Amino acid sequence: MPAWVPNAISMLRVLLVPVWLVLAFGARAVALSDSAVDRTALLGVLLALGVSDLLDGAIARHFELTSNFGATLDAVADKLAQVATVTFLVVYGEPGFTPLPWWLWVTLVLRDGALLIGFWLVYRKHRVVHVEHRWHGKASSLVLFAVIVGGTAAWPAAVVQGGALLSLLLIVPGSIAYVREGLRQLHAPNG
Repeated sequence: MPAWVPNAISMLRVLLVPVWLVLAFGARAVALSDSAVDRTALLGVLLALGVSDLLDGAIARHFELTSNFGATLDAVADKLAQVATVTFLVVYGEPGFTPLPWWLWVTLVLRDGALLIGFWLVYRKHRVVHVEHRWHGKASSLVLFAVIVGGTAAWPAAVVQGGALLSLLLIVPGSIAYVREGLRQLHAPNG
């Protein structure tokens, strides 16, 4: 297996985000005209995002192609997809979708902003950041993915709101753990 394959899959995920957004704005235009929205392509792109997220890491681990760059690219692809889809579903969710709560968007932006600042500070000091995916990050991403699918598929608001709350309960402690790890890396001696 060529070493570039897992990173290429992560890049594909980055490229799928604007595809989803174009389809979502098209579906919203249809909903605004009081017509029925066909969500097949939207859900297909979400499925491709989810499968590719699992696939790149599995290939990298199986063929021993893991790298810090690959882990970072994977995290960037995840965050980009999450923030873009949640932003759309918060701001443009109605009509045609089940809107997501604004507090979920605020939580994601604060988390990702803190992670970005921490990444920059650690990189500035050490010229390397050790990115490690942990169970709480994977669990919160899985629940958030289900919430995004639910909003896109126009599931009942109570189900989507419940999933958003569960996502919040996973994001906050996970974010605290990532901040602690970032501070540990920041304060580690150079060398």
